Amino acid sequence: PVIGEEFSADIAMLGWITASFFLVAGAFLVPFGRIADIRGSKKVFTAGMGVYLVSALVCMFAPGIEVLIAGRVLTGIGAAMVFGTSIALLSLVFPEEERGAAIGINIAAMFTGFGAGLLAGGAITYYVSWRVIFAIVAIIAAANLVLILLRVRGECELARTSEYDLYGMFLFISGVLLFMYGLSEISTLQGLVILVAGSGALAGFCLWERRCSHPLIPPAFFSSGSLARAIGTNIIFQASGFGIALILSLYLQYVYGMDSLTAGIVLLISQLLLIVLGPYSGRLSDRYPPHRVAAAGCLANGIGMLLLVSIGQTTPLPLIVLSLALNGLGFALFMPSVVKWALLGVPKEHYGILSGGTETARLGGIGLSNGVIIITFSF
Repeated sequence: PVIGEEFSADIAMLGWITASFFLVAGAFLVPFGRIADIRGSKKVFTAGMGVYLVSALVCMFAPGIEVLIAGRVLTGIGAAMVFGTSIALLSLVFPEEERGAAIGINIAAMFTGFGAGLLAGGAITYYVSWRVIFAIVAIIAAANLVLILLRVRGECELARTSEYDLYGMFLFISGVLLFMYGLSEISTLQGLVILVAGSGALAGFCLWERRCSHPLIPPAFFSSGSLARAIGTNIIFQASGFGIALILSLYLQYVYGMDSLTAGIVLLISQLLLIVLGPYSGRLSDRYPPHRVAAAGCLANGIGMLLLVSIGQTTPLPLIVLSLALNGLGFALFMPSVVKWALLGVPKEHYGILSGGTETARLGGIGLSNGVIIITFSF
């Protein structure tokens, strides 16, 4: 609202501050993962942090809403370069018996940042200015760049080809952009048309990949049955689990009458459990088959959702808290183990594209979850 008042922007334009980031990040993850396999994960990760720094400065000094959204698009590109290579870097550095723990710590750190960002962002906007948020992001990005350049040695260029599938990248990026945007607007005729166009572009991408001599997604990438099952499970899990936070946010405010701050604190229960338990669940996937640990996470999340089947005006708050706790436990068990599961049998030269693929699956599941919620509430 503060940004809207300063730039005289309506709610639809304000929504693009967030939507533009997720759309662009989701579309560019796999292409940058492939580039990382060819050119080196460290190079792409470092470049992504540099893009993060520049985009933060663009957003901080934005004179209008259009420039701010353009800065967020640039942030999405930087995020794709960072998240499309982070899992690859961890997987290449740590031996297989320690990989799950490393991934668990990484995921816990990521959600610690998300939770801290939500609380700090509101406080900074209230007491100082929303522009200071981007100043802090720029400082963190600059510090990361210094650490990478001084502390991270060597490079990982493992792909056996130096050729890029530019046409395949174009089809993939445009297909994911249109598909995810269409999902978010699926309740309208325009959104449905865009969704169909995105599906067509992705179908064209699949046909092109079969003919291309140096495809964006190498055939060997699909030789592991574990990968396909892990990515499919990831999409389904995210599509079901992510929507709980949005629905309960509306429920706590409209039905329970909580203010947004109190509702936000209650919803943090799920993230806090993920942050605390993530590293431990990562170690579980090192000791036990990762697909079984992921299944335990699905079970916990499923029980949490069953508790909410009869939710109404008289539902006691402890039941809501218990459901959120189970949701957090489910995510803590699932997220590190599904990445470890996807890594099984995938050659090292494809770790970059796998890193981008697993994150694309997560964002795709979130987009699907939003689409289902929009359709449900439209009726």
